[in-house]
Amino acid sequence: MILDAISKPSDLKRLSITQLKELCAELRNEIVRIVYKNGGHLGSNLGSVELIVAAHYVFDIECDKFIFDVGHQSYAHKLLTGRRELMENLRTVEGAAGFPDPSESKYDHFIAGHASTSLSAALGIAKARDLAGLNYKVLSILGDGSLSGGMIYEAMNNAAGTSNFIVILNDNQMSISESVGAMRRYLSKLLASRGGLSFRRMISRLLSVLPRRLSKQIETFVKGIMSAIYGNNIFEEFGFQYIGAIDGHNLEELIKVFENVRDVATYKPVLIHTLTEKGKGCPEAEHDATKLHGLDKSKGNRFADVFGKTIVRLAERDSKIVCITAAMKTGTGLANFAIAFPERFFDVGIAEEHAVTFAAGLATQGFKPFVCIYSTFLQRAFDQIFHDVVLQNLPVRFVVDKAGFPGNDGKTHAGLYDVSLLQNFPNFTIMSPSSRMECERMVEFMANCDNAPSAIRFPKAEATDYDVECGDATKSRVVAEGSRVLIISTGALLEEVLKAVEISGTTPTMIDARFIQPFDFATFYRYAKTHEKIIVLEEGVWGGVSNVILQGILDDGQMHLFPKLHFLTASKKPVVHASRTEQLHVSQLSAEALAKALIE
Repeated sequence: MILDAISKPSDLKRLSITQLKELCAELRNEIVRIVYKNGGHLGSNLGSVELIVAAHYVFDIECDKFIFDVGHQSYAHKLLTGRRELMENLRTVEGAAGFPDPSESKYDHFIAGHASTSLSAALGIAKARDLAGLNYKVLSILGDGSLSGGMIYEAMNNAAGTSNFIVILNDNQMSISESVGAMRRYLSKLLASRGGLSFRRMISRLLSVLPRRLSKQIETFVKGIMSAIYGNNIFEEFGFQYIGAIDGHNLEELIKVFENVRDVATYKPVLIHTLTEKGKGCPEAEHDATKLHGLDKSKGNRFADVFGKTIVRLAERDSKIVCITAAMKTGTGLANFAIAFPERFFDVGIAEEHAVTFAAGLATQGFKPFVCIYSTFLQRAFDQIFHDVVLQNLPVRFVVDKAGFPGNDGKTHAGLYDVSLLQNFPNFTIMSPSSRMECERMVEFMANCDNAPSAIRFPKAEATDYDVECGDATKSRVVAEGSRVLIISTGALLEEVLKAVEISGTTPTMIDARFIQPFDFATFYRYAKTHEKIIVLEEGVWGGVSNVILQGILDDGQMHLFPKLHFLTASKKPVVHASRTEQLHVSQLSAEALAKALIE
């Protein structure tokens, strides 16, 4: 294998074009094998192989900086930068992270787990280079789905005049699902005007050899002619030199374009528009690019699936229910809702801030918006939740998916902070189901919660079926009455508690605190006063459930309970990429760790 001889990026430079093409095929096979073994992102990594190989072949990666947006495209980069052994155990404690991470390799210059960040980061690196008087290229490898995020345009608005700043737009018409919005339509329109592309390229070559003053005058003149014939190019309006569109799987063409950009000193940033196919080289991924965006080894009936089925059932009876997501239709369980109620389903792209304020606007007109976003991405809309929803006490319903430990996605996707953020807001209901039936009841409760904002949070885990009907769903559920030790758990951690009790042979009192806020203090105090120890479990960092309970005790003058309290929460240190079970164990929240504590 040619890949066996690649230990560092410079090894590519001695290969022929034929060998580079063979290398691309080997990389695809290796990515498919690794992802089917460990899980991970498949389609986007397969689609970017030639881009990565050509960029590593042409540019000097020992000096030039590659910034990814998002890290979904970085597997070939990792395989070419001395990390084959780490990639063998991708997304595990012993292996490579699923996203670029500077702590993992000197060839990763910025962490990239969230979208639409690369241009801002790359521009900062480019300006730092200029201030330091250094000379290297800064490249941002950008997926077209990231163009739906507002940060991209904030960065473009400040990029004009930056030299040796190159953006490679990987346009596969997809983010996770199909890319949406006006920018997607614009890129399609831009491709339809390809009759002018050869003329654009000819003018670009001419400008590159003319004096700067003269070339700017000619560029302005030609730009007016091009605009009249083909319409304005938004990237050029932002001050970029636009090159494209080119075949992102044609290695010879990519190398030629990259070499031209490398060798010609420009006085403006350059955007190279490439067309790729998501899932390229894997028939299964090519056929279903959404499903094969990534492979997840988890099985069963996810909480997100339970939510999806429940919201369809409720929407059949209530025409005011609408659902909003930020490019996560399938992941948040909304695929069936989108089919059943297309006019009431809104995918706003990678624009979480807009999603929240858009929902607030809907709520002012009597609609019942459900905003369905992963916990890690909801953080991006913290100000909108406070300013646009909470201050007006609008009944926006937040479905916080992938809350808690992120599993193999690692620290960039940790959902450990949402309760700590949301519990600070007044009149904000926060719920966490421990089972399928609780999830269904909580979604029904939210549909009828018309006087305040509310949120339901659940992990990337299977929704178990154990349940009992018990009166007021807003009150904590006493799962079992015991002695000495009182265990308060929220959400799916109840499963760990039940296993721990079985392992330890102890008989604690177990309470499922279904409502984190408002917390059921009546039930809590009734049992707290008769037990010697109180253990509070939280699948989140300190400051969520723990803070709600401590603040309530202080307000109620029950400080005598403080010596009894023991809080078990996630560490504030970033989690490692591992299974959710392993992450629970490290934080002493697994069944085995809790059983040991109960025995002691």
